[in-house]
Amino acid sequence: MVTGAGGFIGRRLIAERLQAGDEVIGLDHFRSKTPESVWQWFHEFMPRDDSIDWQSRLQLLPTDIRSQSDVRDAMKSVHQVFHLAAAVATRSQALSESINVDGTRVLARSAADQPQPPTFVFASSLAAAGPRSRPSVEPDSCRPVSHYGRTKLAAEVSLAEMAGSLPVTIARPPCVFGPGDRNLLALYQTVRYRWNVVLSKTDRYSYISVVDLIRGLVAACHRGRRLVPGEFAIDGTQQNVGLYYLTDDHPVTFVELADMIASTINRDRVRHMQIPTFIGYAIGGVGEIVLRTTGRKMFLNLDKIREGVGGSWICRGQRAADELSFATSAPLAQRVAETTDYYHGAGWLPAETKTVT
Repeated sequence: MVTGAGGFIGRRLIAERLQAGDEVIGLDHFRSKTPESVWQWFHEFMPRDDSIDWQSRLQLLPTDIRSQSDVRDAMKSVHQVFHLAAAVATRSQALSESINVDGTRVLARSAADQPQPPTFVFASSLAAAGPRSRPSVEPDSCRPVSHYGRTKLAAEVSLAEMAGSLPVTIARPPCVFGPGDRNLLALYQTVRYRWNVVLSKTDRYSYISVVDLIRGLVAACHRGRRLVPGEFAIDGTQQNVGLYYLTDDHPVTFVELADMIASTINRDRVRHMQIPTFIGYAIGGVGEIVLRTTGRKMFLNLDKIREGVGGSWICRGQRAADELSFATSAPLAQRVAETTDYYHGAGWLPAETKTVT
């Protein structure tokens, strides 16, 4: 089972699992689309092999993960659960908490109620830990600064409370980007005009490509340790066995990231402009008003600004390396180049930005 099946990460994970020979149940709200029309989303990540009926291995179910009856029916005969569904920004904090925390509890309880509970992998976020001047590691105390981070942390705590009845592993990725991601596209658009507007030129950020994250999530499912009852804490007093940071271990500043992007879209001499914090909050406030009045997804809202002014967001993946044998398989600069290639192929970037080699 994959929740958030229609999302950026979910589509890639489903494609990978289908190619591995698994049968997959994908849960998502799918908005106004039917599951049949969503199938085309997976085509770009599947090998062109007419001898294999990929679609016969995938069942897409329009589901509200907060619905106990819907989730319980879908959970039957499931051996592994990858819980990716989350609300990053909604019209209200109550709605975010309902989806991120209550929805996680419903899924976990439904899984625990099965005769043979499935392995449950929860994709949390570095936002649950909060910013730090040094790389975060799994036993550290947590100090989230955004509502999103607080709801993700609350979901982790609720899963830890069920550790005795459900085999649970938690993965905390940092910023995720890659082919199919639209969030990083906003930075591409400013770099295209040789501008990079930042809240800090010196704060560092960890990243991971979706290509590597999928490998890490699968490794966490197959080789990861599980949460231990009574041995998960957010105050730094436990080792938090069963929790993993999945990350590229070479964090970068927004200046360095923008320069990487510029090198792939035929741009040079990018001007990096740092704006005052109050202007950042003003921009985030406008995004918040649009989000709350129209429901339109806004990447720059107040929650994102709170994270942006919090400092460095960096983590270390040593535990994942030791226990999962996980490491990113390509340098960050190469993953940025792969993302650029996808943007060009999808028509998201104009042809004049394509570097000829």
